[in-house]
Amino acid sequence: MKRSWFFLILFFVGFQALAEDNFPELQVVPWNGHKAATSLTFDDSDPSHLDVAVPELDKREMKGTFFLIANQTDRKDEWRKIIAKGHEIGNHTLDHRHPAELTAEQQEAQVVGANHVLQKEFGVQVRTFAYPFTEIRPRLKAAVEKTDLLARGGWGQSFVLTPKMDPDWLNIPARMTETKLPLTTYRQWIAEDLKKGGWMVWMIHGLEGTVAGWEPISKKNFTGILDELKSKDIWVGTFLEVGSYFMGEKIFEKVVPQTDGKDRTYRWNLPGNFPDHVLLRIRVKGVGPVVLSQSGKRINPDETGLYLIDLGQKGLKVSRK
Repeated sequence: MKRSWFFLILFFVGFQALAEDNFPELQVVPWNGHKAATSLTFDDSDPSHLDVAVPELDKREMKGTFFLIANQTDRKDEWRKIIAKGHEIGNHTLDHRHPAELTAEQQEAQVVGANHVLQKEFGVQVRTFAYPFTEIRPRLKAAVEKTDLLARGGWGQSFVLTPKMDPDWLNIPARMTETKLPLTTYRQWIAEDLKKGGWMVWMIHGLEGTVAGWEPISKKNFTGILDELKSKDIWVGTFLEVGSYFMGEKIFEKVVPQTDGKDRTYRWNLPGNFPDHVLLRIRVKGVGPVVLSQSGKRINPDETGLYLIDLGQKGLKVSRK
C-alpha cells in the first residue's frame, strides 16, 4: 500500500514537472533589439548645447540628456522647447559645488533643491542625476537615491556595461570627451561598445563656440561622433530611456513565475520613480503555441516575432493554447 502511494506521488510530481516544462522560456531582447546602446549626456547648462548639440541631434533624429545646474540655467524657453521634442533634462545640483566643500546637509540640499527647482521650472519629473566633478560621497549618493532612479558617475571597471552585468544604478560609468582627443579615438569607443554589445554613456561638456564650457570639442568631431553612431546598429537613447530599459530587463529576469494549469503568471514591482510605460521586447523561446496577455488584453507579436511588454502593468500572463 505504501509503495502504491509512493508511485502515485511520483506520478503527480512528474506530471506537474512535465506541465511546467510545456511553457516556453521568455527572454528579454537587450537594447530594444539593437546590437548595442549609447547615451549622449551633456553637462553644465552650457549654451553651446542649445546652439550646436541640439540642432545636430535633431537633424539625425537623436535624443540627448542634458544635466542642468539649476541655479545657472539661462534661456529657459529654449530648454522647454527641447524637452517637448523628447530630449531629457537631468539634475546636476543647484550650484555645481565640490562635495568636500559642503556639509552633509548641504550636499543633500544641492540634490533635493535642484530637483524641486527643475521640476517646477520645466514641468517634468526629473529622474536622473550626474555628480559634479564625478565626485561621489555617501551622503550625496544617499540623497540621489531619494530623488532619482539613475545617476551618472565617471569611472568604473568597464566603460561599457554588458547585459550580463549588474550595475550600480547610482554610479553608471561614462567616458568624457576631451579637446585633445581625435575623432579616431571616439570611433574606437563606438567600435568597442558595438563589439561588447553593451551600453556606453558619453560625458560631454563644451562644444565649439562655448564661452566657458569645460574641454570643448569641435563641431567637426561632434558631428563625426553622431554620424558614426548613425551608421551602426546602436540604440541612441536618453540616459533615462536606455537605463530604465536595462533596469527593467534585470527586474524581469529575476521574476519567479507561478504556474496554475495552463496559465503561467509573472509579477514584479518597480521603484517608485520608475517611468511609466517602459516597453520590453520579449522573445518567446521553447515549446508549443502560447498567448501572452496583460490586464486581460492579448499581446500580438510584431513582424519579427517579438512581444512588447509594458513594465508598468507589473504583470504578464502566458497561457498555453
